[in-house]
Amino acid sequence: MLSLVAYSSSGLAQENTLVDPYHRDVGGYGYLIENNEQCAVWWAEGAYKVMRNTPVPDQDGDTIKIWSAKNEYESFLVVIKPNQRLENFRLTVSSLTNEDGSRVEAEQASIRKVDYVKVTKPTDDYSFKGWWPDPLPLYDEPAILFGAENQPFWVTIKTPEGTPAGTYHGSLHLGAEGWNLSIPIQLNVWDFTLPKVTSMRSGFGLNMNTVNEYHQLTNPADSKQVFDRYMQAFKNYKVAPYNPFEFAPIRESISGVFWQGGFYDSQEKQAGKYAFKVEDENRSEDTYAESDFIEVNRDKYDLSWWTKTQEEEQQFCVKVACYNAEKKLLVYENRMEVFTGNEAWKAYSLNLGKLADEIRYVKVFLYPVFHSYTGEHTGVSWFDEVTLKDETQKNQLTAGNFEVDLDQINIELDFSDFDRAGERYLDDFGFNGFRLALKGMGSGTYYDRTPGVFEGFEQGTEEYEKLMQRYLVQIEQHLEEKGWLGKEYIYWFDEPNAKDYPFVREGNETIKKYAPKLTTFLTEHVEGQDLSDVTDISCTIWHKLDHEKARKLNERGLEYWTYLCCWPKSPWISEFIDHDAVNLRMWVWASWKFQFKGILIWSTNYWNSRSASPKDYLQNPWEEPMSFVTGYGWPQGKQTIWGNGDGRFFYPPNKQPNEKSKPWIAGPIPSLRLEILRDGLEDYDYLILLQNAIKKASGKDKELAKEAAQLLTLPASIITDEQTYSKNPKDMLTYRKKLAQYIELLGAGSEKW
Repeated sequence: MLSLVAYSSSGLAQENTLVDPYHRDVGGYGYLIENNEQCAVWWAEGAYKVMRNTPVPDQDGDTIKIWSAKNEYESFLVVIKPNQRLENFRLTVSSLTNEDGSRVEAEQASIRKVDYVKVTKPTDDYSFKGWWPDPLPLYDEPAILFGAENQPFWVTIKTPEGTPAGTYHGSLHLGAEGWNLSIPIQLNVWDFTLPKVTSMRSGFGLNMNTVNEYHQLTNPADSKQVFDRYMQAFKNYKVAPYNPFEFAPIRESISGVFWQGGFYDSQEKQAGKYAFKVEDENRSEDTYAESDFIEVNRDKYDLSWWTKTQEEEQQFCVKVACYNAEKKLLVYENRMEVFTGNEAWKAYSLNLGKLADEIRYVKVFLYPVFHSYTGEHTGVSWFDEVTLKDETQKNQLTAGNFEVDLDQINIELDFSDFDRAGERYLDDFGFNGFRLALKGMGSGTYYDRTPGVFEGFEQGTEEYEKLMQRYLVQIEQHLEEKGWLGKEYIYWFDEPNAKDYPFVREGNETIKKYAPKLTTFLTEHVEGQDLSDVTDISCTIWHKLDHEKARKLNERGLEYWTYLCCWPKSPWISEFIDHDAVNLRMWVWASWKFQFKGILIWSTNYWNSRSASPKDYLQNPWEEPMSFVTGYGWPQGKQTIWGNGDGRFFYPPNKQPNEKSKPWIAGPIPSLRLEILRDGLEDYDYLILLQNAIKKASGKDKELAKEAAQLLTLPASIITDEQTYSKNPKDMLTYRKKLAQYIELLGAGSEKW
């Protein structure tokens, strides 16, 4: 039998002197349909970035030909270059049929207009200024096309699961005033189906606060509706969001603890076992502790307590807020005073006077420093022996001595909302991972960190350990019962420096001690560090990969993921708008080559930097594609680049976010890069299907399987390493066909599968 494996290519880019020559060179790609006085029309596979000035191709091609598995999205570009203004331009796709009458309905096709963003600050020296294609809004109304520039349209056909294999024919209809054209489409459907749950794991961030700002949402019901549309977009592009449980958290009901917002301190105390430590380190917002509701009557009340402050002559505040029978705040019934504390314990009091008839409940608020509107004051105070006495001298605040019986603390978890969201997003949508937020865990980055606290008990204390145990056991058990255990990843610390590793180890050890089946996760790139005994997934930035570490993790059944962000830049595979079209697809192919199991992007809607933008101004990603640095101590107004499109794979539907208009109840606008990434994820499924077919081959198929196995090792003509890879999309498209041919030959689409 003639071997299908033989494969070579001259497309490997060994030198990185220009951005992808296939953007601009004559004859680089594409197939000319016609070129006349009205316009030039050509098409190309959905794997390229068509620049506005890309030359019309020399190669003819009168039929659009695409290949697809079942349950796969396959795209192509049709490009119009008007030689004169075209009025009322329209573009439609017909249904496609095969010879036995089977159909892929027209509704399975989507048409998106390729929009451009103007790059004025290139990501690096490899890039260049100009108009770069990226946003892909739906094309749903006639357009006016202007002369001399390319206008591409991105057409995607979804081949439904269950579609019979074969060749399907249809057409693409183009028309404008005084001109019409029909282009044949040939869809070749392979006899196998891609899985509902994508094989490559992923974690992609989404900031709903940013969504609310750009969509101008103030109603929680609107936010929830828009969030679900974003989840639908994640599903369509086969990537998993960090948090599909944004509006459906695990709800906690904890009894036996009366105070929130501080720490039980057994070292500094006035009496008994604990005092309450309240710490404010935030210069823009005040931190405070608060009691639970205290039922009161119409008597006169006195509040008394003991306080010690971190600094001599440190001001602090105590407030009593009043509520009606429905526990609604009575805004102008506060009792509050400023006090001066010392480094030694001292007694204080606040006379509340007689309470108004409508007051039925009060809460006590403890501010460690002077409480101001801007919250600029910082410091630490300790409180103890808080009493609230009525006219009979009966103390209504029984927990004011901050004495806690751990055996009386009951942690009840309500998974009702969480389960409904999980059934929709994990079971129905097929998301293969989610970032599990755990109560009590600390947080941090290489820049700073915060220790864990559980109901006022700090990480490292005996009380913290006992409460975390009760909590974690319930989380693990429930995920296992629902069949979701293993999809979670606990990503609580980001990019530690060497000094942070003992702290990260302590946190992961706590999880593994009490819930050993939960999946711990760490983004890291410091050489010589290894937490793999307590960390299930190690995720490394692309240009600092540790191939030997990945190999060892794979041998132990652990996972090694990679991520892209503001780094790396050229010549590495990257995420940027103004870099090569193949990059995001090649990211997944390279992950196969090196046996990485997941990909991560920190954000999909990083549309604004509060450091770079003026106050109360939203950067418009439709007009400024650069992602600027924010946070990490950056001063407001400093505009330092991260890269064009970093953390930005969606666009907001509102193209004028600084103009107040209406709530935008709509999903996001995807990017061309996201389309190309999805193709890579589907290619990865091809590789997995072929690998599985080879493993199951028997009898006469064994020789064929041996031949096919050669394809599982990607050749140097596709990729040599993370910096040396083919810039020609055609190389991947040709190789993908060979994968599909062997999958079919090995019977992956037959009944035995």
